[in-house]
Amino acid sequence: MKRALAPARLRRVVRGWFDARYISLADHRQDIRDALWEVQTLGREVTALRAEVDRLRAQVAKAGVDQTQVKRWDDAHRLAQETAVAMDRVLQNEVLLWQAVDRALEDQVADRSLGGAA
Repeated sequence: MKRALAPARLRRVVRGWFDARYISLADHRQDIRDALWEVQTLGREVTALRAEVDRLRAQVAKAGVDQTQVKRWDDAHRLAQETAVAMDRVLQNEVLLWQAVDRALEDQVADRSLGGAA
């Protein structure tokens, strides 16, 4: 590396360009401190959330689930599925019905146009 004499004004311009382009060491250290603080804060929040999840799991385990409730839930689920299948069939039949009505109307219009032309 060689050193060369440069006017003070040129050195200020070059330093200003470098300062504007790159982050200073002090700013970089502050950014690292801020990031570390954020990580520590998030770590505390995760720890608190884990404790809450453990508390809720213990509460659910203590309450237990009654077998009659499970049977009712299973019945409700089965009935919901059967209802969905039945509604699907009803909607398909409705579509078929309206298609038949449309065909009948088209045939009626076609018969009128043929009857009127003869």
